Amino acid sequence: MFLQRNTGVQTSYRMIKFLRLSLCFIALMFLQMELKAQDNSDSTDLASVEEVSTETEDASATSQADLGFIFRPKLSLGIGMFTFYGDVSTNHKGFHPTVSRIAYELRLINPLTDYLELNFYALFGQVSANERTPTRSLNFNSNITTGGLTFTYNFKNFRTWKSNVNPYISTGIESVEFLSKSDLKDKDGNYYHYWSNGTIMSLPEDDPNAGSAVELYRDYTYESDLRELNLDGYAKYPERTFAFPVEVGANFKLGERVDFRVSTAMHFTLTDLVDNVTSESIGSRSGTKGNDKFLYTSFSLVYDLTFGNEGRGGKGGPDGDWMDLYAQDTSDYDQDGVGDLADLCAKTPLDARPVDEFGCPLDQDKDGVSDNKDDELDTPENAPVNEKGVALTDEDFNLMYRIYKDSIGEFAEMAESTNISESGGGGKPRDTSGLVNSDMSPKESYTVIIGSDSTGVSANELHKFLSFKDFKVIDDGDHVYYIVGEFDNVNDAMAANSNIKAEGFDSHVGKTSIGPNGKETVDEIPDSELPKSDGSTSNIEVTKEKLYKVQIGAFSKKLSSKVFGDAEDLTYVKGDDGLWRYYSGTFTSKGNAAKHRIDLLEQGYNGSFIVAFQEGTRLTLNEAGYDVNPDYNDTKVESSVASVHAVNPELIKFKVQVGAFENKIPTDILDLYLSIGNVIPRKDEATGMTKYFIGTLNSYQEASELKEELKVKGLTDSFIIGDFNGKIITAQEALDLLK
Repeated sequence: MFLQRNTGVQTSYRMIKFLRLSLCFIALMFLQMELKAQDNSDSTDLASVEEVSTETEDASATSQADLGFIFRPKLSLGIGMFTFYGDVSTNHKGFHPTVSRIAYELRLINPLTDYLELNFYALFGQVSANERTPTRSLNFNSNITTGGLTFTYNFKNFRTWKSNVNPYISTGIESVEFLSKSDLKDKDGNYYHYWSNGTIMSLPEDDPNAGSAVELYRDYTYESDLRELNLDGYAKYPERTFAFPVEVGANFKLGERVDFRVSTAMHFTLTDLVDNVTSESIGSRSGTKGNDKFLYTSFSLVYDLTFGNEGRGGKGGPDGDWMDLYAQDTSDYDQDGVGDLADLCAKTPLDARPVDEFGCPLDQDKDGVSDNKDDELDTPENAPVNEKGVALTDEDFNLMYRIYKDSIGEFAEMAESTNISESGGGGKPRDTSGLVNSDMSPKESYTVIIGSDSTGVSANELHKFLSFKDFKVIDDGDHVYYIVGEFDNVNDAMAANSNIKAEGFDSHVGKTSIGPNGKETVDEIPDSELPKSDGSTSNIEVTKEKLYKVQIGAFSKKLSSKVFGDAEDLTYVKGDDGLWRYYSGTFTSKGNAAKHRIDLLEQGYNGSFIVAFQEGTRLTLNEAGYDVNPDYNDTKVESSVASVHAVNPELIKFKVQVGAFENKIPTDILDLYLSIGNVIPRKDEATGMTKYFIGTLNSYQEASELKEELKVKGLTDSFIIGDFNGKIITAQEALDLLK
């Protein structure tokens, strides 16, 4: 019996089979995952009532085999080519080469150990061969469907290095189903007759009517079922068999869960009937001894479906390293006695010890401010506090309320600039409750002015300035003043000035106040306006003990203090060489200074280093008590060269500011922003305005090109700004930091 099928119908049939197989495997996969989840739940319940104690002499000997089978599925979809090796075309030795055909593959992979995997798979496609020789003309096409399991070995137990390319070998057993047909007739039902001159005719070459034969052309439609033809008397043999695949290949790691696999596998079948030709076939159809086989060369994508801690790199995972997990479980980065896995405050500073069971600094009065930062350790329960942990008084709330209401604009500029608490040069909020008297007028205090930026400071003067423990800087926008001490009355300031003059300084008494814009200002008081001394004394003098600071860098231009807004206790002095030197912190402990430098390094201040002073003289680090590497240039001399890469250049970006609005954006501007897209708003606390930016670019050149593009689109007022570690700075400041 002959069967004839349309090629399109065959293709649809194969696709339906593929989809069915895919759905079956996916359903099986999720069923096993559900069963595994139930097993885990049962195990957890059992563990809650039973205590198990185990001891291991060698943790590195722990293997996944000790844990039993764990379902960690991977799904692989592949495509490749079938190449047939059998009697038709005599293993590629005939005049017509074997034709390779497309095949498809679906795999479900589960690792058993780091180096061994179990694979369940389905593979289907077609094998085909055509042979045209002087003695015979044969052809066939067979639909192949296989399913089986293999074990894959990847050599990981021998490799001591990690690689993104992992070779493997694989073997197993499979069931093969085949349906072989031959192309014997054209579309009109005429049988092919192959003549010795190479043509295909409608009649045999020795037929008496051969002269009336017409030439035919193969349509390559395999319509004749070879088993039904029974050309060699094999009757109805089974069209299924077993086979043994042997595969070699390599996995290329593309990502955390995705691999790319290239492989080739030879499938050795247990039958010689795939092409319907054997060594026992009749006449010229006779073939060679040996079973048929076919080669499958393919590439595929592998996706790891594992969820939770049992997945890739997790507990017992195929990439897991038990010693690494042990190290993670016992590591304690900040050395506070709480392991990192349980530490909710992983960078607890040294001065914040001891800590609680979660690794966080203690807070005895539960006011939300840790004890190491709390100026009032016995705050009443539930009392609201400021950033220093001090309970707020009725006067504080009255001030806040008046600033909030401010119907007459009394605090408008102050509130806008300070947001109730002014941010000083070091970025630490300052309590402003003491900046006003009961009549709400700005409070005045007195200080000693030891220098300003109007004239450069020599190296010797600089070292003396920094040797004062309470040295600070006041920048009123026009000038930078270097001051020492804050006093409630002028006589105390005068006494301090006398001590400082005795140290060789040309110092003066000054008066500080908070200006209408919220900034602290200082004014020198002429000697003629000073009162007669009342005999007050002062203990302000150059500190006898060693003082440590961290120098951030030296710059040829003055940078605004907000550039270093996250650097604590910021001071800066202009030297007579024209360089502005910026410092952070003042410490009497070399350990605290070293820790502060590490904190600055983590914030991106790559060029920071420790400087030490004593009695007006700069010390070498060795003199300051540090162990110094022999090759380190440990000198007291100030470098007269501006810092190179004082900050991490990777933290410096450029943006284009496209607008700033105090209230709602005008409709036409909003439409323009929406059409361009990627416009990011940011509230400026200093001005109360919302600014809008586009882009986060690595270079000024890229930002310039973007600005020009935006101008063409209608944003004509765009300009470039800088971004250092999330802080908005000017473009020029960003460029200066990059120098």
